[in-house]
Amino acid sequence: MRRLVRGSPRRHRACILRQNDEYEPMVQREAEALAAAGFDVEVICMRDPDRPRRSVVNGVTVISLPVRWRRSGKARYLIDYGYFFVLATGILAFRHIRRPYTVVQVNSMPDFLVFAAIVPKLLGSRVVAYLHEPTPELVETLFGPSRMTGILASIEQWVLRFADHSVTVTDQLKQRYVERGAQADRITVVLNCPDPQTLLANWEPPPQAARSELVVVSHGTIEDRYGQDTIIEAAGLLRDEMPDLRVVLTGRGSLVGEMIAAIADRGLQEVVRFEGWVSRPRLNEILYSADVGIVAQKASPYSHLVQTNKMVDYWIFGLPVIASRLRSVSEAYDDEVIEYYEPGDAAGLAAAIRRLHDDPGRRAKLARSGELAHLRNGWATQRAIYLGVFDAIAPTSSAGGPPQAAAAVTDRA
Repeated sequence: MRRLVRGSPRRHRACILRQNDEYEPMVQREAEALAAAGFDVEVICMRDPDRPRRSVVNGVTVISLPVRWRRSGKARYLIDYGYFFVLATGILAFRHIRRPYTVVQVNSMPDFLVFAAIVPKLLGSRVVAYLHEPTPELVETLFGPSRMTGILASIEQWVLRFADHSVTVTDQLKQRYVERGAQADRITVVLNCPDPQTLLANWEPPPQAARSELVVVSHGTIEDRYGQDTIIEAAGLLRDEMPDLRVVLTGRGSLVGEMIAAIADRGLQEVVRFEGWVSRPRLNEILYSADVGIVAQKASPYSHLVQTNKMVDYWIFGLPVIASRLRSVSEAYDDEVIEYYEPGDAAGLAAAIRRLHDDPGRRAKLARSGELAHLRNGWATQRAIYLGVFDAIAPTSSAGGPPQAAAAVTDRA
């Protein structure tokens, strides 16, 4: 694989645009991979009050625009989406005219944010659309089938045609894009997975005290589709027969209040502990001290097309994984890697927890299989695929020259 030379008089410039107020690990891994490959990298995102307007993190310049999520309703979200789009379009145009970008990567959601790169594209920059989620299926899952699903599918296809190349996160999602009209050779699959170096940076595991409990953990966004209610119901079913069971939940979302109420209504305060939104070091401590990780997504048009980062988090920490049997996961990993149950089935989840509680050998075997799955499909592998996109569409010498054909991109599908 060709790489740019760090000592080049004119290094290629890359920008990643993401509408979020957090400099997320997934964006950080991509930005640092590009920086290590020889690009000068900027990340443009929303403002976090605890982060300076401009900062440099591991060689990546992070620029925060003066807009934040206010999370006060659908209308407010639409206003924030529109305001950020206008600001991002202007700042990308201004910065590209001052010092041209070789490539601009735009991470969804929203999908239409990719059009903020219109000026750099017209002036010669290459554009990569990184589509993390199927927006039409997500909206259908949240609000039911409607005309909006078709409108969003049309926007998605416009995005895929506008971009010089697109990246998505599962073979199943790529196939869905192709079914709706996209060209398969213009889409590369890079599986969802955190970079362990980012995840574990500056963190040391604490001493572990001896204990006799079985600690199961689930972290992430608290929404109906992620199945925290299924976990709580399963814990209630196991409370009497498994007094050593402890469940730890962390995260934030619109259903936090309902989840806390459900724990109290079932009298599960001694079994289920909710820690809210925790720092990365605290989350590492929780994962390090757990015995089992749960991915409890419910079945939906959305969930059958995606995989979650949390599954790989558990493998990095050597945990066996219990997961709902969804297409995108079960077609990639069999029962020797994951302990499955049927989505939304609390009794099935309780049975899976019971099996791992009663069979330490099965827990150890799943943990080993998960570590091997991570070695095969983790960021070390995905990083090479990801950088192959930029090798294919961007010039690779400091003097410039014609870009290579996008069809040369290494792909999994």
